[in-house]
Amino acid sequence: MFNRSAMRNLEDFELPRIVRLNDGLFGASFFLMKLLPARFMLERGVEHGFLKPGGTICESSSGTLGLALAMLAVQYGYKLVLVSDWSLDRHLHKRLVELGTHIEIVDEAGPGGRGIQQRRLDRLAEYLKEIPDSFWPAQYSNNDNPLAYGKFAEMLVERVGKIDCLIGPVGSGGSMCGTTKFLRAIFPELHAISVDTPNSILFGQPAGKVMVSGLGGGIVPFNVDHRQFDEVHWLTPAEMFQGTHRLHQGHGLFMGPTSGAAYKVADWWSRTNPGKNVVAIFPDEGHRYVESVYDENWLSSVPGWPTSIRDEPMMIETPAMELTGWSSYRWCRRTLAEVRSGLKDQSCASNSKRECTSAFSSDEGRGAALKALTHFDATTVAHLELDPEQEEFVDPPAVVFEKLRNSPSSVEHAFLVVVREQVVGFFVLCEKAALPAWAPPSAITLHNLRIGRSYQGNGYGKLATRLAAQWILESRPSISRIMVAVDVRNIAARQLCLSSGFQGTGAVDCGRVSPHNILSIQLAER
Repeated sequence: MFNRSAMRNLEDFELPRIVRLNDGLFGASFFLMKLLPARFMLERGVEHGFLKPGGTICESSSGTLGLALAMLAVQYGYKLVLVSDWSLDRHLHKRLVELGTHIEIVDEAGPGGRGIQQRRLDRLAEYLKEIPDSFWPAQYSNNDNPLAYGKFAEMLVERVGKIDCLIGPVGSGGSMCGTTKFLRAIFPELHAISVDTPNSILFGQPAGKVMVSGLGGGIVPFNVDHRQFDEVHWLTPAEMFQGTHRLHQGHGLFMGPTSGAAYKVADWWSRTNPGKNVVAIFPDEGHRYVESVYDENWLSSVPGWPTSIRDEPMMIETPAMELTGWSSYRWCRRTLAEVRSGLKDQSCASNSKRECTSAFSSDEGRGAALKALTHFDATTVAHLELDPEQEEFVDPPAVVFEKLRNSPSSVEHAFLVVVREQVVGFFVLCEKAALPAWAPPSAITLHNLRIGRSYQGNGYGKLATRLAAQWILESRPSISRIMVAVDVRNIAARQLCLSSGFQGTGAVDCGRVSPHNILSIQLAER
């Protein structure tokens, strides 16, 4: 019978010190936060028979989870293989080697534009096949990761009492999503704020290089439950590092940069919401960063240090925007797919989920839906007239129906946009053999979006793109994005697409009359 106490030698290091920073503002200062989920996942692995005595643990990590696993592996006689990348700092690397860890550094992203995190996972899969009876804790998808934080949530309630707002960095999703779920069982109005960084795709940013380990990433882990978050804040590295120094200089807490990011956001939120109890999660101490974040010479090489630093966030309209400084977005407990599809909820000013319902629900509530359109239904859309200046940018309905008549229904899909049983528009989606030359096989393309002149001005254009995204998510799970070609002269259509979440790809198609910009909207990772 498995003895749960067998993995509790380091238990005293698992929970944080709760530090009162200001009136109503508390910091949960961890020695090494990842010890908590690492121990819990290993215990469960042993309970279920996946982790054998003396077995090999294999994981992908460039930061503190790897250290936590290494410490536990030494304590309990396991071998450890870590797949990491360039962001693993040399001091941690040396420490891991001294603990007996086998480390492989992946220095190239995966094929087909897949990020380095995905490449790490690909290499990890090879190790799992090569090593008999190896065990993968799977921090990104293992439900035991967020479940481990029930112990932390219980501590917060005991030490702080009522909690109005929880703020923390998000990487694997375990700490913030797990703690939020437990706390909301007691405090359903809890306001949860995720802290991320530009170029991290976790909350809809375009992929790019992320400078800070333990924050953001190039994949969206299964354990990141976007529905838990009311707000998302993105901070540049320089802004994180400033917060780290202020936390140390003002409160004596020597923490890492993800802690500094959480502190900067929490301090601002606490000052703008007096009388509320705010808890910020500080995941690890600052010893790993003595030669970087705490070194003035190193800091001088950081873009934006120390001049381009915002003291408060700028609210943005879409997470897909290019971000040059501290920015925030009202997430409103929606899924990533809902946000990426351009959904906006006007009731987002409230923290309450009851008042912050998703736009998909709103669409259903207003009687909005798609209905299949066939080449026999020309009379159904005859009333959808456009102004003359709009007509030149879309095919006449007769041309659309002629194409439908001559195309297989398996690759071209026409839909009516119906609101309260009234047909307000239509569009066509193309896939596979029907894709234009400028679109990759992983996309579906949008064509001939037409909203009747008498229905314009009611948001039905954005509604159509949302419904198209929802249909793809439900019916074509392998598709990763929607693309559209917009005539460079059609300013109104471009504005509609950008406001719906599309982004410019930089590609241009010649078009029949004038050039077309190719725009794209990324759908949720699967």
